Amino acid sequence: PAVALLILQQTLLMGAAMLTGTWVESGQHRARATTWLGRLLALCTLGWASGLFYFGWIFVLHDYPRGGNPLGALALLACYIPAIAALGALLGLWFGNRERALQVLLFTTLPIAFVAGFSWPDEALPEPLPWLRWLLPRTSGVQASLRLNQVGAPLAAALPHLAWLAAMAAVAWGAVLWLATRTKKKKS
Repeated sequence: PAVALLILQQTLLMGAAMLTGTWVESGQHRARATTWLGRLLALCTLGWASGLFYFGWIFVLHDYPRGGNPLGALALLACYIPAIAALGALLGLWFGNRERALQVLLFTTLPIAFVAGFSWPDEALPEPLPWLRWLLPRTSGVQASLRLNQVGAPLAAALPHLAWLAAMAAVAWGAVLWLATRTKKKKS
């Protein structure tokens, strides 16, 4: 089940970064805040549909271990997907083209899997990585999912991770809106 969250993150991250890179290449990245909010919500809608497919169908079809807190899983998706969509758009703005976004994000998938904390013990990571890994939505997403989907813990057990995801989403959405809506200042 933890790998499903990696797949969800990487596909949405790559798709959002590539789409945003395409907008940068064509000059469509400079838009009003309402346009960007619509774009980000459209990306979130695709992510939520994918998340519901995984949590609601794939886990059942393949009999993955799952706990008894489906409302908690919905709360996880509500926080996890916006953080990924905004981070993907932010990376697309930063990379500036779709090919570079795909190259970099595809290359980082395996290292992200190792620092997530489920396939490699946290204690064995070199010193900066245990702190830096929390900058990825995947880390908090996996920790919250383990509590909500596998153990069936109450929502309160995952609130710190959900709050961290919501904070990441807010910061990334704010950065996307700031970068994409600012106009170039004319030199005089």
